Amino acid sequence: MVHLPTFIARHLLTTAKYYTFRRSISALYITGDKAKKNYAPLQPYMDFEGTLNSLASLEDSIKARGLQINLNEIKAKYEKFNSLQSQIKQAEAERDSVSNKLREITKAGAATKDEIEKLKQSGVELRNHLKTLKTQSYPIEEDFVHSFLSLPNTLHPECPQNNFEKLLYRSPTARCEQQQPTHLAKKDLIRFIKNDRYYLLGTPAEFDVYSMQALTNYFVEKGGFMQMSNPDFVRLVLLEASATPLEHYHLVQEEDKPSEINRAYLTGGATFEGFLGAFARLVVYPTSLPLPCVAAGRSYEIVPNTSGLPDSLFTATQSNAVQTFVATRTAEEAYEQMEKILNLAVDFYKELRIHFRITYADASTLTNAECLRANIEMYSPAEQRYICVGRVSNYSDYVSKRIMFCIRGKNNYAFPHLVGGPVLYTTRLIALLIENGLKLEDCKLLGDREVRDEEGAAGLNEFKDLFK
Repeated sequence: MVHLPTFIARHLLTTAKYYTFRRSISALYITGDKAKKNYAPLQPYMDFEGTLNSLASLEDSIKARGLQINLNEIKAKYEKFNSLQSQIKQAEAERDSVSNKLREITKAGAATKDEIEKLKQSGVELRNHLKTLKTQSYPIEEDFVHSFLSLPNTLHPECPQNNFEKLLYRSPTARCEQQQPTHLAKKDLIRFIKNDRYYLLGTPAEFDVYSMQALTNYFVEKGGFMQMSNPDFVRLVLLEASATPLEHYHLVQEEDKPSEINRAYLTGGATFEGFLGAFARLVVYPTSLPLPCVAAGRSYEIVPNTSGLPDSLFTATQSNAVQTFVATRTAEEAYEQMEKILNLAVDFYKELRIHFRITYADASTLTNAECLRANIEMYSPAEQRYICVGRVSNYSDYVSKRIMFCIRGKNNYAFPHLVGGPVLYTTRLIALLIENGLKLEDCKLLGDREVRDEEGAAGLNEFKDLFK
């Protein structure tokens, strides 16, 4: 059996260009001068006063993440922006006052021609002044808001700092300390050409599919998760909303060139970003939360190779994956759901009877949207280091505010706290199981071979019946 993970995706990746580029405008926030030519699908919620008046936790987050952000500079931009907005409101109020006065005296018929002309002239001057103020404000507004949107999430109290990882769980199975050959040495099982082109042969090809299905079914049946099917492509606005670095995914070169802010990226359906389109601008009742979802599919995340070792399945751009996504009402519930996901993942990985651990990642490795991340890691005897085979992140209400995902209250709206992550990357898991000497054909996740053969034959016959 041959598994071709790049059957359609390889063609998509050849038309997708991996590079970063400087954009003149943001897809997430569009100022008035650019709104005539560009459609704004989202208007993020931004609490300027609340954020900039409590800077202590934000300063700690920026420092722990190693970001070069000057909060005093952003605050100065806000004061300048706020000053101009006050001038605009004042000019609008004065213009409305003149219009109302002109309407009243004209209706009463008590004004002279000179008085009417004087009021009209005053209205014209105020209109021109207002136009000038707005023209001046657009670049100042854009500069400030884009700087504001670049601010990171505040860190969760459990998030470790100063290049430190916090161990949460270690499986009782001892890890293989003896140096082992790399998984790429198994030429009869893996044919690796480059990060976006590889082939799994025989049992690994079956394991790639069945392990993904097994974990998805476990989350649905045991955890009460709702299975979803997400698109493989995500527009730029959702990447900006989730503060995802653009270099994490491939930019798709489309035949009909979209506008600069409407570009598509190839992410895969089993990604956090893949869920956002379904929840953007959605309003839910508190009684519908928590809302646990899971999706099985592809992940095309570009993994930077910082180890100095040759590329392998550990750095492959493409993988089957299982992605979780949970919306909750409060920060406490989000933390509980994160623990629930991790507990379900532990049950799954225990079945493999191989050493693994779960750690909280250091703040410096988090994206701007994450406030806490737990990594599920297995040891590679070939590379003598731990490899991340899955992760779960806490985003608090940072992303939901930016995509306007709201909870309807009696008198106001609140924003859900989001938790989720890819709890399984099948390609990395297969590579680690091979290196640790596990026989994939003996793995329980594959189930009974006769049953699998019957299911496969039934599926093939069903497919053939479509063409009769």
